[in-house]
Amino acid sequence: LYDECKCNYWLSLCEDRQIGEACDYASDYCCGDKSFVFNDDGSQDFFFVNSPQCYCDFSKYVENEFGHKMSSKAIIDDYEYSNPCGRDIWKSSFDEEKESLEAIYNATNGQNWRSNDGWRDETVDHCQWYGISCDDEGHVTGIDLRDNNLVGQFPVYTHDVYSEEELHWEFSKYGLANLYELQTLDLAENTLTGAIEYRPLYNLRVLTYFDVSGNQLSGEVETLVAPLLKYADFSNNGFTSMRRFEKYKVRSFQTLRYCDVSNNAVQQDAIDILEMIPPNIEEFIASNNQIYGRLPASLDNLSMLRQFEMASNALSEILPGFIESFATLQELDLSNQTNGFTGPIPENLWRHLSLKILNLAGSMLTGTVPSLVGNLAVLEVLDLSSNLLKGSLPSELGLLGGGASLKRLGLSNNAFTGVIPVQVGQLRGASILLKDNRFHNTSTTAPLSLCLEREVKEFDLADDTTLCPPERNALSDFYDSTNGAEWTNGSLWLDEYVSHCDWKGVTCDDDMNHVAKLNLTNNGLSGRLSESIGKLTFMKELDLSDNNIKGYIPIELGKLSNLMYLRLSYNAFTGAVPDGLAEMKGLQLLQLQSNRITGMPTIPRLNDNIHGRSTFVADCGVPSDFDETLECDNCTMCCNVDDNCYPQEETNIQKLGVKSYEIFAAVLFTCFIALCCMVALLLYMTARRKKIGNSLTSEMETRIKENDVYALSKIGKDSVYSYFVTDKLFGWFLALATIGIQVGILVFFMKSAEANLQNDRTAVEFTWQCPRDTDSCKNKSKLSDFGWICFGFMICAHLATDFIGGSKLIYHSAKITHSFKSRIRYFFGGTCLCSITLFAAYVSTVYNMAIATSNIQIISTAVVVLFVTEIDRWIFSILGAINEDWTAHAALSEDEMKEQITSQQEEVRNLRKILEMIQESQVQREEITSQQKEIKQLSEIVEKIQVLYASAHSEDVY
Repeated sequence: LYDECKCNYWLSLCEDRQIGEACDYASDYCCGDKSFVFNDDGSQDFFFVNSPQCYCDFSKYVENEFGHKMSSKAIIDDYEYSNPCGRDIWKSSFDEEKESLEAIYNATNGQNWRSNDGWRDETVDHCQWYGISCDDEGHVTGIDLRDNNLVGQFPVYTHDVYSEEELHWEFSKYGLANLYELQTLDLAENTLTGAIEYRPLYNLRVLTYFDVSGNQLSGEVETLVAPLLKYADFSNNGFTSMRRFEKYKVRSFQTLRYCDVSNNAVQQDAIDILEMIPPNIEEFIASNNQIYGRLPASLDNLSMLRQFEMASNALSEILPGFIESFATLQELDLSNQTNGFTGPIPENLWRHLSLKILNLAGSMLTGTVPSLVGNLAVLEVLDLSSNLLKGSLPSELGLLGGGASLKRLGLSNNAFTGVIPVQVGQLRGASILLKDNRFHNTSTTAPLSLCLEREVKEFDLADDTTLCPPERNALSDFYDSTNGAEWTNGSLWLDEYVSHCDWKGVTCDDDMNHVAKLNLTNNGLSGRLSESIGKLTFMKELDLSDNNIKGYIPIELGKLSNLMYLRLSYNAFTGAVPDGLAEMKGLQLLQLQSNRITGMPTIPRLNDNIHGRSTFVADCGVPSDFDETLECDNCTMCCNVDDNCYPQEETNIQKLGVKSYEIFAAVLFTCFIALCCMVALLLYMTARRKKIGNSLTSEMETRIKENDVYALSKIGKDSVYSYFVTDKLFGWFLALATIGIQVGILVFFMKSAEANLQNDRTAVEFTWQCPRDTDSCKNKSKLSDFGWICFGFMICAHLATDFIGGSKLIYHSAKITHSFKSRIRYFFGGTCLCSITLFAAYVSTVYNMAIATSNIQIISTAVVVLFVTEIDRWIFSILGAINEDWTAHAALSEDEMKEQITSQQEEVRNLRKILEMIQESQVQREEITSQQKEIKQLSEIVEKIQVLYASAHSEDVY
């Protein structure tokens, strides 16, 4: 049996001392294979046979390197092949290939493969079996059984076979090793176990692709498996060692391009592995093993090496400068070493212009990153994280990958200081990793563009509130969404390093540099309001009025719980106001007018002690741009489409608890009529007690009587109300109808005066304006006290006569000299006249309060309303024109009225004379009575004198 130890021993003697005999022995032990049989007597014979392909390469190597010509080796039965490199050696037949495939099937649990279509089916040609490829002649050239649930030992050769007929054991040559035309072998991602017997595989003289990754193989890795091998993948297994690259395998030593032994358990010195690395190799991957020691200080010129990975091992010491021999190196990964490289990064590394991946993370490298790093114009990954690098970052980092191809810049967990270059933020599509350095000690903020990740894909310090203040990021997003480049004044906005507190319109608090106020009124903002506005959670004032911002008001605005002042007026916002605004407990001013807002949440009434009527302003007035006017019950000011406004507040009447002018009028005139009834009744009772009308004695009573007669004729002379003093039912109907018309018209004016600012029928004049340049709304009405004085004079001048006449008629109705029907007529007529007069004055007042904007307008409006009180006279005139008889009761001339008054005065004089005569006779009676009393007294005195005289005379007699 061949011996690996003997192979190494004789090979070293052959190479080091160039002893020909040693080379012969080396060929036996390094290229030997075995064969054995059992004889008839039961004895066992075995002998070495040289692998022709191995011996071919070995002999060429010895001859070329040392000039030693090796002798031909016996293969079988002492037959010598003069040309061991010939293609006719051990050429397999089709049947042998089929039997070899069947042996592989049996040895790897073929019946449980995921797919075994055609296998062991005698009706199907073996070239049609699943995973098998053949050439035109029918030889097997490819096996692809990747991820197919192959289980068992690696099938180089299968088991020995016992021949019962010949009663002896024969060595089976069935397996992978005798598929001599095989070019590609892919058994990756299965469950093959054990060590691989490599020597027989070297006979596969045309094999170029060998992939056994992702199995459970163990033992030693022999990368130069076959003479023409180009691709060898042993990754993700359990190999524990790696045979060094042997130069005597001259063909595979020259042809190997790809070698992957990563993710194994190789525990070996790096120099042993790399010292004889094939010169034409392009990709060498040995990551995630336990390879230790230092890298060789120098290697042969690997002019074709593109990828060199030995990450996650135990390499150490100074990183050598062998990199300069890799002229075409594109990927270098020596990251995450258990022990770690020390010292600075070799300067010549930065001159490898073809590098695309440079990963030296996870070591103990020191020094700085030089400006030469900018030379790596095609770099895609630069990872120097978790080292001991320090100093400032060079601005040339922005040149990595030409500013476009870099995907990852890892400089985290070092000791870098200073300002982060703005150029780093210009590495389009790159992930920038700078955490766990010392930038906080020397730099205020990171470049804005980097924090915003405008160009880069990721920045791991973007959430660092010191280097990348979130409010600065939010303001930047706000700037972009409102077309900041078109602002009237965007001073310092988006400066890479200037604090956001110094940006135009931004005011921060004194302690934490939080945004407290943002005022950009009339600054040319457009676009939309970004959701990032909700990140300015410490903001107390926001004024974006008088711009052209469109779209919805973001719901994130409702998250600004500290907001006290909000002006979004004079923009083009649409949709509904976010519900979150209703939760702003500290809000003191909210102005949303002159937008296209269609919905308003139920926002509690704001405290108007500071801003008064300007506290809460919205487009809740008429006319509106929409069919349905915006409802805002708690607005302090409602504006319309013309930007005119009106306070939405309780009227003086509503403050008394009365909801509308109509209700107040109904209550008022009910009380007035009740008062009229009480006054008339009181006058009647007083007159009855004093019997006024039966004892008219004074001149005052005579004058009152004259005025009553005059008032009765004057009040109803040219009005339909005169019918109230008659018995004509038709006249009463006309008078009542006239009152109904007057009341209806006045009610129409009164309803129009109601301050229902969402009702299109309101006549309220929106006299207020909330200007763009101030938060204070102002009343633009030119109405002054003088106008109201003139209005009051007009009202009194026009209605006083009717009211006085109606009052006198009520007073006159209390006279006991009238019949009951007359009193009722007089009282009803007077009450109607007073009521309609007062109602006209009331309606004219409230209507002018609603619409009058100037002294001229209040007078003209008063005239219009007062015309209503003339309807009774117009109707009376119309009746007279139609039929004079209908107005004959009021047709007395002035002379007739004077004669009537004179006659009444004469009657009064006669009554006075009669009264005087009665009074004179009463005086005479009183005088006679007094004289009679005196005479009676004198008589009594005379009688007493007579008695005394008689008594005295009688005494004299005695």
